Amino acid sequence: MKKTVTVVGHAAYDYLFNVAEHPRENHSAYILDWEKHYGGGAANIATGIAALGGKSRLYTVAGSDFKRYESYLARNGVKCVLTRSNRKTPRAYIFNASGRQKMYFYWGASEEMAHMRGIASEYCHIAPCHPSLAVKMVEKSRFVAFEPGQDMQRYDDATLSYITEEADIIFCNETELRVMEKRASLGEKEVIVTLGELGSMLCKRNMHIPAVPVKSVDPTGAGDAYKAGFWAAFLKGYEIPECCRIGAAVASFIVERTGTQHFPAWDDVMSRYAHHGSGVQDL
Repeated sequence: MKKTVTVVGHAAYDYLFNVAEHPRENHSAYILDWEKHYGGGAANIATGIAALGGKSRLYTVAGSDFKRYESYLARNGVKCVLTRSNRKTPRAYIFNASGRQKMYFYWGASEEMAHMRGIASEYCHIAPCHPSLAVKMVEKSRFVAFEPGQDMQRYDDATLSYITEEADIIFCNETELRVMEKRASLGEKEVIVTLGELGSMLCKRNMHIPAVPVKSVDPTGAGDAYKAGFWAAFLKGYEIPECCRIGAAVASFIVERTGTQHFPAWDDVMSRYAHHGSGVQDL
């Protein structure tokens, strides 16, 4: 039987806007074009794991307008464990201009996460979610990866410290790393820091993993794709540095198009992974 990763967090509808510029306060800017996509960090990761040949389970809240998304997830091999809500499905409004991005997130149905009880899991990825749910998942999971993301502001110091202490792997960006270093003790934890176009870093191992060089059309979802690739490789038995390299290869496919869930086949990932050599550099 395949090992299953339970991914906990948001499923959302993404609205992606290209704008001429980010306006100053009390000013406006023209929207050049926009698209709507399936998104949400947890749903992106779960979908990616399944697309890459792994087995995933999404634990989230289904809003009143989630039916089509739920059918889509089922068609793409993602098992869903859902709490139902009468609120609308969360929305992410993402504005891109000249390589800079601004995002607004509407929690909607995700507010119900505070009342979810958690489920037993062998492998669990805690994507951005409600802190109380994150605690329950830590208590019920054997192996945990924690990613506070944009929801870190919802964590008090005691909760953040507890989860980082219990987690086996921590994913974050540079800004989140600086915050966690001030608010919690990371010790000798396996901390993986994503650096955007500069790649990623394995702090404890003092390793830098370069990004795979491609023409980037839209960076939205690159970090989620990285984590999906990491987990798909981890489940196949790869060592952590190799999982990160494979994650970088998966992310390179996502940034080539708009949207967050157009994942490549595993063979295509491995072809690109092999083409770019070892890709690990000591710092």
